[in-house]
Amino acid sequence: MAVDISTTPDTDRLFALLREIDLSVPGRTEGRTTHHTETWSICRLVSTLAAAGLLTFPVAVTHRDRPDFLIDDGGKAIGVEITEAISQQYAAYCALAEREFPGALLELAHFRWDSPERTVEEMRTLLRQTQLTSEGWASDHPEREWALFMQSAVDNKFGKLAHPDFAKFERNWLSIYDNLPMPNIHLGNAIGFLRPLLQDRWARSPGFDAVFIEHGPVIAHITSMGSNHLLLKDLWG
Repeated sequence: MAVDISTTPDTDRLFALLREIDLSVPGRTEGRTTHHTETWSICRLVSTLAAAGLLTFPVAVTHRDRPDFLIDDGGKAIGVEITEAISQQYAAYCALAEREFPGALLELAHFRWDSPERTVEEMRTLLRQTQLTSEGWASDHPEREWALFMQSAVDNKFGKLAHPDFAKFERNWLSIYDNLPMPNIHLGNAIGFLRPLLQDRWARSPGFDAVFIEHGPVIAHITSMGSNHLLLKDLWG
């Protein structure tokens, strides 16, 4: 079901409409499309913002292209671009595991920020292993690498935002789903490393007014003024 929520007067009605939307996401080798991932991200973002009292009703949400969605927030137009933060090498590794090595041990640390690219046969060799062979992470390295991955995801979308075919609105947001091959991180510390990396991005024109990152049970909200964590409102759990 496409996300197309007509003008909605209040939170209760918005939640009811959101619950009707199918948020299931197939596996990487089972028909997953950008439609699945975009629907997942926008619905969870909108429900979380509404639960936190950060939307002005009436509200409408429309699927489009460049950017992916338009939110009518009490008469103000907000363009929302959706993306996923993931190592493309790790995504290929996971897809290979699904196809050829179901149940294999997936070793995250072979796909760090600065890891060399691996061939398919090298990934097969990793998937055949039954013991951990990577060095893993130490100290605050996971948080620092997370920040570098996120900076890359933001910069990629800045490039697309600058394209003349990309519509700009009163406010422009970037929503990122965190699907990085990382161990558990301290999100506050990780954002502390990310903010300086984004410092000069906020003044760019065109630019994003806010970046939202879905990470586990929270959505981080980052702007030029600061950051905070919003408790994820999961209507589909």
